[in-house]
Amino acid sequence: MNNNMSNNNNNGNNDLNAVSLGSVDIGNVNNIPPVPPVENLNGTDGNVAPVTPTVNPEPVNPTINPVPPVEPIEPVSPVEDTSISTPASTVPPVGEVPSIDAMSQGTIPPVEPIPPVQPVSYDIPETINNFNTTPVFNEIGTVPPIADIPVATPTMNTDDPKPKKKTNKLIFVIIIVLLIAAVGVGVYIFLNMSNKPASVSVTPKEVKIEVGSEVSTNILDYATFNGVNSANCSLDTSNITDTSVLGNEYTFSITCGTSAYRGTATIVDTTLPSAVPKDVTVQVNGEVSPQNFISSCTDATECSYAFSDPEAVNGYLAKAGEYTVEITVTDEAGNTSAVSATLIVTEDEVPELYLTCSLNDETLQLGITASTFTGNATRTYTFTFSSIDEYNSFKTQNENNESVTYQNVTGVPSFDDATLTLTLTQNLTKADLDREEESTLPTTYGELRQYYGAKGYSCTIEQP
Repeated sequence: MNNNMSNNNNNGNNDLNAVSLGSVDIGNVNNIPPVPPVENLNGTDGNVAPVTPTVNPEPVNPTINPVPPVEPIEPVSPVEDTSISTPASTVPPVGEVPSIDAMSQGTIPPVEPIPPVQPVSYDIPETINNFNTTPVFNEIGTVPPIADIPVATPTMNTDDPKPKKKTNKLIFVIIIVLLIAAVGVGVYIFLNMSNKPASVSVTPKEVKIEVGSEVSTNILDYATFNGVNSANCSLDTSNITDTSVLGNEYTFSITCGTSAYRGTATIVDTTLPSAVPKDVTVQVNGEVSPQNFISSCTDATECSYAFSDPEAVNGYLAKAGEYTVEITVTDEAGNTSAVSATLIVTEDEVPELYLTCSLNDETLQLGITASTFTGNATRTYTFTFSSIDEYNSFKTQNENNESVTYQNVTGVPSFDDATLTLTLTQNLTKADLDREEESTLPTTYGELRQYYGAKGYSCTIEQP
């Protein structure tokens, strides 16, 4: 909107003292008489009376800067108000304004009658700078008063309220009925189940009895009881007469009131054999067997032995030296374990007998040939661990070592997982034994046995 045109509606009169079109510098205009006021703008018939301008005949010679001709102003399009139903009338365009030359010569053409102004609806402009609330418009001509905007009066709904739907209430009732029915069915099922007798059964087990072990008298080892108190039942194992025979089967019976149940017990062997190894000395190109390396075997059945690598043992016998040999121990049930022993291959004469003397954890084996000590001996120490964790820890740290020290004893280690034992082996000469005893040992078989027997050893004769 162009705000350069001042609003003179509040001046108290209708005098038009000047006309300002755009920015025109007219210099000093002297002696221009005022234009008489236009009378009777709003007649009773709505017509505007013509006005005859009075011009001062005195010539005026104003000094006027040349002004470019003013192009006619295009008519303004009617303003539409989307909020008011009454459309705004179109404001007629303003006629051509006479030039200054014509005014100075007194030849101003008569003013054409102004058509009646139609009421135009305008939007109320927003407050400018929060001070002047007077509307400012761009249109030329008299600004009509702002039309009153009718305020819509709210109306009340006088229709009768619609009745509430009964669907929700019906669904709620159905849910309640279903819940009551479900509770009733649950109570009925519970009462019927509680009135039924509990399931009663006694199921005999497939009993396995370890070979050579005692027969258990715990009735729960022989059957599974459901709905029956085992304390009210009796067990009969009188048919199980011998547990030393592997594979034998025996029957047992369980009686609960007037009902009797029978089962079968089988003698089995699931325990690994436990063997104690010993070192063997043999002459170059001599012969050895696996059992030569076993001092004893503990198992409920007979043990058998075999080299884990027979080809390797044959290679050891061809050259003097000390070798570690692994022996596989197997019982009658097929359970196996492995032990390691030392094979000593020498170029010297091999003993015919061994005098084996034992005291506590120590075992001393002396070679005898022709009833005389050969000068070569083997001593072993056997230690049993009370804790499997301690045994495994020590084995993990030392099983790959050629020499191990335990409880102030140093020797070649050998481990037995079945019995949690550690065996340390020492190879000695007669000079080593003399230094330990701080004396010279006898050399004959009889004298050696008497000497170590006097020191508390238990001595026996063993074949190589």
